[in-house]
Amino acid sequence: MERIEEARTIRAMHREDLEPSRSILKRYLTEWLGGPQAYSSERGHPRMRMRHMHVPIDSAARDAWLLCMRGALDETVSGEAERAAIYEAMAKLADWMRNTDDSPA
Repeated sequence: MERIEEARTIRAMHREDLEPSRSILKRYLTEWLGGPQAYSSERGHPRMRMRHMHVPIDSAARDAWLLCMRGALDETVSGEAERAAIYEAMAKLADWMRNTDDSPA
């Protein structure tokens, strides 16, 4: 989010220090991808949509987040099929997280 101009709107939704958010996201994604339940044991049921209702998430915010996640996947997941599968699941999650109606009139 800090390096991508298209992500400035979602960067502004976060505190100045991103380290706590990074740590939480890492634990969530680890669990979400089938790893140890470090997120739930610490924070309870994810309830991700509820936890994000305080910030408006429209299609542009969804797309900015996915742009960041695609970059992260490109840097960390070597297998093309695995990257594509994770990205597809992330895209579904990101679309479900939208809480602002921004559909065209």
